[in-house]
Amino acid sequence: MTVFATSNSERILLMRKRIFTVVGLGLLATITGFITEQPVQAKSQNSYQVVKSKDYSHVYSDKKHAVRLPFHTKTTHTAYMWNAHHTKKLHNLKNYQATTWFLAKSVVLKHGNHKRVYYQVKNTTQSMSGYVWKGYLAKGYSPKGYQIVQQKWANQSGSYYPRYYGQDVKMWNYNHSKVRVHLKNFPGMNWYRTETVVMRHGNKRAIYYYLSGTLRGNGRTVGGYVWRGYLKRGINPNHTGQNYVPIDDFLGDTDYNQYVQTAKYQKLAKQIAALFPYSKIDYGLSRIAAYNYDAANQSIMSDEDVKPIGTGGYSNIKAFPDIDRYLLKHSAWSDAKKLNAVKTMLDEAGYDSDKRASMAGYQIGIQIIDNIPDILGQIVASDGNGYANGYAIVIGQQDPTGNSENNDKSFFYYD
Repeated sequence: MTVFATSNSERILLMRKRIFTVVGLGLLATITGFITEQPVQAKSQNSYQVVKSKDYSHVYSDKKHAVRLPFHTKTTHTAYMWNAHHTKKLHNLKNYQATTWFLAKSVVLKHGNHKRVYYQVKNTTQSMSGYVWKGYLAKGYSPKGYQIVQQKWANQSGSYYPRYYGQDVKMWNYNHSKVRVHLKNFPGMNWYRTETVVMRHGNKRAIYYYLSGTLRGNGRTVGGYVWRGYLKRGINPNHTGQNYVPIDDFLGDTDYNQYVQTAKYQKLAKQIAALFPYSKIDYGLSRIAAYNYDAANQSIMSDEDVKPIGTGGYSNIKAFPDIDRYLLKHSAWSDAKKLNAVKTMLDEAGYDSDKRASMAGYQIGIQIIDNIPDILGQIVASDGNGYANGYAIVIGQQDPTGNSENNDKSFFYYD
């Protein structure tokens, strides 16, 4: 039945109803279509899912030395190491025949209707890691190349240097495939042991030490493995080529004087010592100067306050804290200008040239760190914008009776 409007207002009202009806039906159809056309999310049959896992990060083949379970590839063909989701190839094991891998985790990966066990493995330095089907791996260390088969970190200490001066001793990376440095190029260094390992090559085994040190005393730090037969334990008596040697890394007067007389950055120390022409540089007194009388507490690198050391065996110790402070304040000056300032201040303190020439029975204690490049802050706690500086000068006399009451008791020294 058709309904006709009898007036203009009725016709307008009827038209509006038709428009609202059409728009409403259109929106309903759009919403219905949107709902029915949305795809249902489902796991792809091509994806890999972890259905089981077991942690092996604390399971050791050698509990004493905390060595994890070792594996190596047993195939020379393509065998990929994957990421955890099996979507990206990380490494091809055929290229790592001499690498020993250590087990971190075992997982069961499901792919479609199939399940496989994968091992998450890492190399010795943990620079490479990934998941490998366990069928590609065999237990034990790789029989090829050099292998670290035992490791010991506990109770490692001591300094070492090459047993034979000038011998070409090589420092290697962990798998003995790359030379880190030639020790003969750094003859004056003390190397410090942090690890002992047994390295196997074929049917032979040898003990290597992991040594580390800061090249030339204040440059790039390097570490690596050295066969222990090339090394001698103790403090290096030769400091040739070192920009800086810590005050405790000397054997005594002979090597300390050799360092002051020949080192590149000891020129000012040598010139100051020469102001006392008949007094010799004394290593023990120089340690006392560094620990007890450095005006700015800069001569000893330490995270805490430096503890003074005993002065037994010396008497009549005289410190010059004003000179030490002045040198530190004007460390950027030339050596000549600083030396002139030292002469003037010694004169003012009653130690003119005549007085100094009469002090044959005295020794000099001196520790000078003078504008040594120290970008890494390896020498003093405050590196002085890339350069290390610290000054400590004392004079005194050897006294076998012990610590004399005449020793300077400035506030730099504490009982």
